[in-house]
Amino acid sequence: MNRQPPRCPACGSSATLPFENEENAAAGSFVEILLGAFIFFLFLFLAFLLFLLSRAGIPVAVILIMAVFLFWRRKKEKRRQAKSRAHDFVCLDCSRNFKA
Repeated sequence: MNRQPPRCPACGSSATLPFENEENAAAGSFVEILLGAFIFFLFLFLAFLLFLLSRAGIPVAVILIMAVFLFWRRKKEKRRQAKSRAHDFVCLDCSRNFKA
């Protein structure tokens, strides 16, 4: 999807770039990501042990699968909504910020 940049509403120039703000940037260090993955797999292993040791393993597995699926759908919807929101741009000619 190769779209043309929006025109500046103040001067009409097409020399605009997306405005990147440090507050909006994804902040995550390698250690945090590694720790999150470790905890995720630890919970999966504990759930697997629970299923092996209990008679209620199949109903719990179905509920867990449904919860993961609903979480994935909600995350996908949030991504779709984030793409449709107006983004900040900066004009290179007049140095004004605007949303488009």
